[in-house]
Amino acid sequence: MKILIFSISLLFCCQAFGQIKLKGRVVDKDSVPIINVTVRNNSMKGSTRTDIKGEFEISVERLPAEILFSGVGLIEQRIILQNQVPISVTMQSSSEKLEEVVVIGYGTQKKVNLTGSVVAVKGEELQKRPVVSTTLALQGIAPGVTVTSSSGQPGSEGESIRIRGIGTLNNNDPLILIDGVASSLNAVNANDIESISILKDAASAAIYGSRAANGVIIVTTKRAKDGRISINFGANAAIQSLIDNPKMLGALDYLELYDLAVSNDTRNFNTGVAGGRTYGQDYIANYSKMMGIDPYIYPNTNWADVVFDDYAVQQQYNLSLSGGTEKLRALSSLNIQDQNGLYPGTKLKRHNIRLNTDYLISSKVSAGIDILGRLSENRQPAGMGIAAVYRTPAIFAYKTPSGKPAANALNSNPWATSQWDGDKGYSSTKYYEVFANLKLNYKPIKSLSFDLSYVPKFNFSSVKMFNNLINYYNMEEKVVYTSPQMRSIRQEKTFTLNQDIKALATFSEAFGDHNITALVGFQQITNNYESMYARRENSEFHYDQLSAFPNINQEGSGAANEWALQSWFGRVNYNFAGKYLLEANLRYDGSSRFYTGYKWGVFPSFSAGWRFSEEAFMKKVQWLSNAKIRGSWGQLGNQDGVGDYAFSSDINLKVPVVFNGRVAEGYAATDYAIRDISWETTTMTNIGIDLGLLDNRIELVFDYYYKNTNDILMNLSIPGIMGYENNPRQNAGEVENRGWDLSLAYNGKKGDFSYRILGALSDVKNKIVDMKDVISNYNGVLTNRAGYAIGSVYGLVYDGMFPTFADAQAYSVTQFGKLQGGDIKYVDQPTVDSDGDGVLDTGDGLISEADYVVVGSTIPRYTYSFDISGKYKGFDLGLFFQGVGKRDGYLSYDLAWAFNNGSSVQEWQRDGMWQEGQTDADYPRMFISSANNIKPSSYWMQNAAYLRLKNLQFGYTLPKSLLKNISMENMRFYISCQNLFTFKHMKAGYDPEMPVTSGSAQAVTPLMRTYSFGFNVNF
Repeated sequence: MKILIFSISLLFCCQAFGQIKLKGRVVDKDSVPIINVTVRNNSMKGSTRTDIKGEFEISVERLPAEILFSGVGLIEQRIILQNQVPISVTMQSSSEKLEEVVVIGYGTQKKVNLTGSVVAVKGEELQKRPVVSTTLALQGIAPGVTVTSSSGQPGSEGESIRIRGIGTLNNNDPLILIDGVASSLNAVNANDIESISILKDAASAAIYGSRAANGVIIVTTKRAKDGRISINFGANAAIQSLIDNPKMLGALDYLELYDLAVSNDTRNFNTGVAGGRTYGQDYIANYSKMMGIDPYIYPNTNWADVVFDDYAVQQQYNLSLSGGTEKLRALSSLNIQDQNGLYPGTKLKRHNIRLNTDYLISSKVSAGIDILGRLSENRQPAGMGIAAVYRTPAIFAYKTPSGKPAANALNSNPWATSQWDGDKGYSSTKYYEVFANLKLNYKPIKSLSFDLSYVPKFNFSSVKMFNNLINYYNMEEKVVYTSPQMRSIRQEKTFTLNQDIKALATFSEAFGDHNITALVGFQQITNNYESMYARRENSEFHYDQLSAFPNINQEGSGAANEWALQSWFGRVNYNFAGKYLLEANLRYDGSSRFYTGYKWGVFPSFSAGWRFSEEAFMKKVQWLSNAKIRGSWGQLGNQDGVGDYAFSSDINLKVPVVFNGRVAEGYAATDYAIRDISWETTTMTNIGIDLGLLDNRIELVFDYYYKNTNDILMNLSIPGIMGYENNPRQNAGEVENRGWDLSLAYNGKKGDFSYRILGALSDVKNKIVDMKDVISNYNGVLTNRAGYAIGSVYGLVYDGMFPTFADAQAYSVTQFGKLQGGDIKYVDQPTVDSDGDGVLDTGDGLISEADYVVVGSTIPRYTYSFDISGKYKGFDLGLFFQGVGKRDGYLSYDLAWAFNNGSSVQEWQRDGMWQEGQTDADYPRMFISSANNIKPSSYWMQNAAYLRLKNLQFGYTLPKSLLKNISMENMRFYISCQNLFTFKHMKAGYDPEMPVTSGSAQAVTPLMRTYSFGFNVNF
């Protein structure tokens, strides 16, 4: 018995001795202890709770051990402990998201109480994308917001933002406000941004009235948060390369296909026998032999290789300092960007400076001064020819044996201007923007606040183009031609002063469960603009100043205009117990751009929401954290398409007229003014639902909307006999957009690993309802006409290819010129009523403009993105994908049509060209000139849908234990890549993001792939 008792006692002692005690403390994000947190050891199924100090002690059998932390209203955490060192656990309240505050028009509001469609983006999300353009950092980040770029050239600022489609035939840009000041999104550096709010529906944007028809983007910059001094420094270095370079044919393949094209074009249509060749096999064989012996006489030039640099370098530096006292706080920042382009001599330099100050004058009065400055210079060689890099054939040499620019039959040598040393001419654009926001706030009582602000904003731009003479030589080193034929210089300067005065009164009070916020305000905006233009030519001196040029061939002009906008506005918000939400907005705008009696417009909106998750009958549904349905209706105005003086006629001076047989100077009215034009009006209806599930770990937001814009300002025709040069502006058009937005997010955490998955999907259907029978065709293949989307592709319908010469000759429908095998066949649309029933049912046997129809749309459909990010201890990884599910692109002009205007040939054209017997091919028969095959048609349309990995970033943050000894708060290193890969359907060399323009897709600098390395440090 004694032995048994001793054995049992020893067993318990060993078990107790084998247990390991762990200690720690649980706090919230403000380091305040949290009591009654359940701390569970999963392996031993034991648990404990934190005490009043947030401290706990728990036993485990072995290390490492997984510990679970949970509590009412807290997001559960799992942490794996490796040792017995006391730990500190920071837990997040599951209701923190419910308390999140979002910036809205002239104020803030809890996110859960929003009744309009608003997307909030944190600044840190933008800073994950180290791009030089803040606009591009916004791409794909919010459903219903489409950001596109028209060029990869440094400083091009060719980005466009569209919120919920294209609403008008005029300006579709949203209103962008930086701390309440209208500006460009690129005027602020992404590192200075605290948050961005995107107001997508009329209810949320109506407080801005006539300026908000295309949506509103509110940028809030960072401010000093406390009195201590904080220093932040970041640096980023990157290299860029082409995403997709067109693959052009070498000299031998070019000569072979050129001969084939000539033989096709000179075919004998009586016998069907192909014509002769320009070069012939003997010449091509000799060319092949001599290429390696005399590359100047027998060149094989890869123009992209000799013109473009292998890569371009960009650098970016950010420095910010903040701090102050209890009464005065300030934050200043400096951003420096230096970006080179792949085309030598292209360069962007940009400096952004910012100062935000807050001064507490007394307990009731505060003031602030925010100053922003932007200075940029974009420089490129004169006559820079991106398209010429791809269109110039490989059979032309780029330089002579002595290194001088080589002449050729096309007068096209992009290498000559790319060897940029300033002597060959340049184009320089300098831009300066400065504004100061002077603010005063008076708060006599807790519930009442008065705000007054004055913002003077100065914009100045200077454009200078100096074209110098470049001589082009033959291989005997003799000048063949000079381009341009004479030196010239052009300078243009613009100056704008915009002044904005605002006065606001805000009342906010709670009466039990009744919460009311009311706002009234006044705004006055004045804008003054001046410009000057001068041009001179034919100087004998190599000097880039106007004074160096003679005044015999000169031009000069100037302009000045002004406009003003005056507004009264108000808003009332009401919610009962956080469950029933109401909001009403009203804005009364008056514009100087309209005539007396038509200046003023009233723009109201109403919205409501019901947080049914707060109802008593929903409390048992524990997985539902937040649920709200909302709806809104509102009207917005637009005046951007009218011009500053559309209500008055323009009179041109010094118009030559013949009087009594002599030419004299007279006066002529060129524009017929219509005084009763007024605002375009956009009416939008929106319904939506917001859901938060599983302690808001899952968040879903869905919106459906209908947007109608009527009274769109258009130029309507008047009889030519009236003698006016230009048609007057009238309220005539109507456009509608129907669409939906969806976003879904999941936030997870397991131990030290946390992750987030965010997806966004949206779609919009655009249609022109009415254009008063006006049809607008532009860019060669695009059209605006009633019943179709803005920017629709307009042309003939492709109906296959003629498989043989005999089939083409036997075809009964007349097309364009003589047809042969490999030519495109078009649908003869029904244009004849054959049976007299009033329905067009038969073609007329002639392909003409009567057979043109809408064949596609350039407006993106099903735009989507998904963002995957994760953190483990100090490591973080993020992947951001963005794409378009449906869009039509179009191939045209020199790059799409081999040999067009002497251009080169792409590999896909050679590989996909028609062969005898084919009824379909990627490219028709080879031709030098074909009136039939280059007609606008559905054949040249391309599927422009794509998926692109826009950003991949991997970072590491050093442990605070390593930094505390050097007074450093945080330090993070990262590597990043933008536009890493793309899944697409378009041909090689064509980027699906690029717009359909009136030239080749390569007429502008392609988008770039960027590899970067950077770091951020906080003191």
